[in-house]
Amino acid sequence: MTRILITNAYSARNRGDAAIILGMIESLRQTSAFREAEIRISSADDRQDARWYPEPTAPSFASLKSDFSRSPTAGQLYFLLVLLPASLAWAAAWRLAKVGLPVPRGLRGLLQTYAAADVVVAAGGGYLYSTSALRGGVVLLTNLYSFFFAVLLGKPVALYAQSIGPFAATWQARIVRFVLARVRLVEVREKYSQRLIDDWKLTAPVGRAGDAAFLLEAVPPAGDSELVRSADGPTVGMTVRGWFRSTQQQMEYEGTIASFVQWLTRERRASVVFLPQVTFAEGGDDDRVVARRIAEAVQRDDRVRVVENELSAPEMKWLCCQMDVFVGTRMHSNIFALSCGVPTLAIAYQPKTAGIMAELGLGDWVTTIDSLDPAKLQASFDALVARTDEIRGHLAEAVPRVMEQALDGGRLIAEVVSRGVSR
Repeated sequence: MTRILITNAYSARNRGDAAIILGMIESLRQTSAFREAEIRISSADDRQDARWYPEPTAPSFASLKSDFSRSPTAGQLYFLLVLLPASLAWAAAWRLAKVGLPVPRGLRGLLQTYAAADVVVAAGGGYLYSTSALRGGVVLLTNLYSFFFAVLLGKPVALYAQSIGPFAATWQARIVRFVLARVRLVEVREKYSQRLIDDWKLTAPVGRAGDAAFLLEAVPPAGDSELVRSADGPTVGMTVRGWFRSTQQQMEYEGTIASFVQWLTRERRASVVFLPQVTFAEGGDDDRVVARRIAEAVQRDDRVRVVENELSAPEMKWLCCQMDVFVGTRMHSNIFALSCGVPTLAIAYQPKTAGIMAELGLGDWVTTIDSLDPAKLQASFDALVARTDEIRGHLAEAVPRVMEQALDGGRLIAEVVSRGVSR
């Protein structure tokens, strides 16, 4: 039986990440090569993820950093000074003599998981980028090493559908190119990344595949799913997030969204539901914190609700599907809504959002997070609502095509990476 290790999982408490992992499993199991494969998921939140995924979880280099210290700086130093050199030495001994050198216990278990795998697949997503030359560089190195370590062990490695870049420094782009040139297959999910990869002229095959989250099945929440609704206006779903390092910029973003929500409730008689795509509080990543501040600023408890529940990814998608219109900063919340034919206005914080919307033929319905203003959001919302029937019809044709492209992710890996892999 083939053993597959999926690396670079972030956390199922990011419902977008969970949707990708679940969609990848579905896509891989649709192939004859991997239908009976033993799959394991290496995650930065492995203890929590064990209850959300149908396959067993394992730690990751990122989770070992977090176990050592919640301080980002201390964790990064631990990776550079302990995890990286110890694992490199372990890999050399394993390749030469199939023996494992003594390393810290948690690290030993992770390295043995890599060694036991027949195929390693880096999870789809948008983690091969950086926003700073130093701190972002270490995060990028950790993400790269999470699948490059398998290359060092001689394992066939494939990257599921990726968004790649941008980079804060030239050296970062160069090291990503160096690593990608040494895997068996690179899949990209939109044209921005395709153009970048084409310029790099990699020797590894490059394929196109749709985002695996499109394959996720929606499931009604087991608990309270009552939504704030009004009889005289639309129900608008929203996702917001902490994005800016600058407190001032983050406050301006939240203030713009608050002004927009006030306009929605007052002028369009809308009910607004803030849905939490990410609730990874330990990682400093919890959408509910931002949503609460915005809801408090709006002060319309009768028409504004922040969903506080810890939802699964399928439950989150189901709620997105109940909306009349969606306005999302989180890209995968937009994918959830669009998958159900909900007209969606995307707020892009990275090129991947614009790229995914363009893949669906909806490039006109994207506004960048750096250029938000209430008047622009209002005009875009009204234009979107006016074309609701047209957009729903368009999505009815476009979404099945993108779902088929998502299944291509597993097919490409089976064709390219599984050659010569048997057990």
